[in-house]
Amino acid sequence: MSTFSLTVDVWRQPSPEEPGDFTAYDVPDASPEMTVLELLDRINAQLEAAGEDPVVFDDGCREGICGKCGVTVDGVAHGPERNAASCMQHLGAYRDGDRVRIEPLRASSFPVKQDLSVDKKALRLVAKAGKFPVAMKALANGGCISCGACVASCPNGSGQLFVGTMLKELPPLAKDDAERRERSARVIDAAEEQFGPCSLLGDCVEVCPAGLPIENLSAVAQEYLRNRFPRRGGDAPEPR
Repeated sequence: MSTFSLTVDVWRQPSPEEPGDFTAYDVPDASPEMTVLELLDRINAQLEAAGEDPVVFDDGCREGICGKCGVTVDGVAHGPERNAASCMQHLGAYRDGDRVRIEPLRASSFPVKQDLSVDKKALRLVAKAGKFPVAMKALANGGCISCGACVASCPNGSGQLFVGTMLKELPPLAKDDAERRERSARVIDAAEEQFGPCSLLGDCVEVCPAGLPIENLSAVAQEYLRNRFPRRGGDAPEPR
């Protein structure tokens, strides 16, 4: 297996209250098959051998399905490989002597806890507004893994892809139309509090590991209009 040398600039931040900065680490034995998280593992092995504090980062299944991991690689949420979670981002595009920049998912709604680890409480608060177990089932039905990359990739910090996927799948889980309206209204209100507005730029679908479609963005407006302007004598027609 061929190996090559990389210089990796990693964001180090001791706590939310303290400032952070990049620290450079040399990795002489990176390989094309290695993932971004495995690259961090290699750096941590070096740090632990030297008696230094390892880099803290969010880790999970390493199969690209749990949504727990998430870093920004060279300015792109998760990494340059389209529609792949951080744990599935391989180093095949890098060459000997290249420099890699790894930092947390960047969004005002995702404050840094330590180093590369962020607090995704905003996602949980929006799901809680839709009744947490039901909202999580809706997200699972829609294929969303709640990684937050859509928020971090958006210049506005919008969670529209996350919220739209939830709202698209919530209606069949409501016992009646009144519950649907109430639940969707709470979700939309919570999303407006936690996230920025959507400008339909589509950056979110470029980084989404689940490959969620851009059409899901429209579900937020559809549910809002359905609640705001119900038809007399019956329900508003379902969106096509």
